Amino acid sequence: MKITASLVAALTVSLVAGTASAQDARIRWGDLDLSSAAGAAAFDARVAAAASRMCRGVKRPASRINDRAFCRTAFRDEAVRQLPGAVQVDYALSRLPVVL
Repeated sequence: MKITASLVAALTVSLVAGTASAQDARIRWGDLDLSSAAGAAAFDARVAAAASRMCRGVKRPASRINDRAFCRTAFRDEAVRQLPGAVQVDYALSRLPVVL
């Protein structure tokens, strides 16, 4: 399913960095066809780039230990969660392996 221009063209993701502040990242996806493997891969690359910026120095909740992997996973999960339902389905289906 091709994403139409009438859909919101940006996704806002909020993560709590430590316990004191929140940051926002905007990830554009309106120009991508998330039902295709190429579109989903481009979305993944945008999410990974934003997660790298957002997760610098982030600590796991209730811990003093830096945990960028935890942050990146949480960031990716939240980004996908905020996509509209039908787009989430298209994205998930495009990530399945092709069996011939």
